Amino acid sequence: MTGLNPDSDEILEIYCIITTGNLEILDDEGFHAVVHWPKDRLDKMDEWCTTTHAKSGLTAAVLASTTTPTEAAENLLRYITRFVPERCKALLAGNSVHADRAFLRREPFDKVTDHLHYRLLDVTSIKEAARRWSPRDVVKKAPSKKGRHVAKDDILESIAEARYYREVIFKAGSGKP
Repeated sequence: MTGLNPDSDEILEIYCIITTGNLEILDDEGFHAVVHWPKDRLDKMDEWCTTTHAKSGLTAAVLASTTTPTEAAENLLRYITRFVPERCKALLAGNSVHADRAFLRREPFDKVTDHLHYRLLDVTSIKEAARRWSPRDVVKKAPSKKGRHVAKDDILESIAEARYYREVIFKAGSGKP
């Protein structure tokens, strides 16, 4: 994203990996799109975004991309419905995923959120609950993050973290998948 304000900032990159309710990855490739924005739009990013996205190569990828926001939204929805054709069944999941949903609610991505369930699985919320209500070791032993802020890495790290908390806090197999 060009920043954290869903009303004025833009989605730069999308990565989606579909899992089962037990966090088994259904497609190792996932869906990936880098959305084109002109240089003058990227020049309005704050210092953190400018530095981070330049370092990761995302800024160059955005400038080189020919994918429009509409194409990215349509292709993302097509990808999701390939695995979860029923409306209001697939959960949006990840770390601080409420922020992702806020961006996805805007056109042209609103068709994606219309397909998703209204509930979220926010891994950060689980971590914050664990930090407050579990022994210290629970959060300390959670998988570490690379902090590269690359979409695919972020998603795979979120899945690994969700699996960890499922095993440690929720004792996998004790409930329904």
